[in-house]
Amino acid sequence: MSGDVVVLVFSSRKVLTKSLDRMAGLDYIDVKRAAIVAKAASGETIILDDDISPDQGGIAGGTLGAAMGVWGVAQLGALALPGVGVIIALGAAAIVGGLIGRVTGRFAANQIDFGFRSDQIHILARQLQADRPALVLEIKNPDEVIPRLQDDLRPYKFEVIQQPRVAAVS
Repeated sequence: MSGDVVVLVFSSRKVLTKSLDRMAGLDYIDVKRAAIVAKAASGETIILDDDISPDQGGIAGGTLGAAMGVWGVAQLGALALPGVGVIIALGAAAIVGGLIGRVTGRFAANQIDFGFRSDQIHILARQLQADRPALVLEIKNPDEVIPRLQDDLRPYKFEVIQQPRVAAVS
């Protein structure tokens, strides 16, 4: 699904943080995706977005898979096994569930991309000045929202540097 992407540039991280707190209380903004892009004085760029990497998907899937495996084996009666059989059964279930969950989580994170296209974000990061963070938002009805947002966030002195009609990855 394509969306309307708006980029807001702030004078500092402190101002960006305060404006985000203010935006959280506004009910007319329907944010589909968001990212914060900042460039340090050294030139290093930092991108915080809502995308899930394959490693993050694998960790989440492995943790959930191990927990579900142990719980499932316990429900099947593994606690009734004599001696160390309980420990062996629960350990094996955790290992197998964790491995299957990790593979599934990595696969899902590779197939489903939640964030913006990385090339667009990296182009924006190169254009930013140091210590001037940008807030990238995919919002509904930007032509109506931006004027209201400018009024509500006037004390924070941000600027809209671009309002392209680009597709975000779905």
